[in-house]
Amino acid sequence: MEISVLFFGQLEEVTGTHRLVISDVVDTDALDSHLKQQYPLLETITYITAVNRQIIRNKVLLTENAEVALLPPFSGG
Repeated sequence: MEISVLFFGQLEEVTGTHRLVISDVVDTDALDSHLKQQYPLLETITYITAVNRQIIRNKVLLTENAEVALLPPFSGG
């Protein structure tokens, strides 16, 4: 199973990419752990997770070709 992970703002700077394709993660908690192992600076940044363009607050099971976006804090005007 593959999913796409999109990074925005400072998260893109930390990871050095806008998009990753990751295999074999079953849910958003496993993805979060995987990413924080690969990019330890993510531990220090607050971000929101969206799955298939829906902001989530709890663990979500991931399906083939899911799109996960990590969104840094932002403000509007």
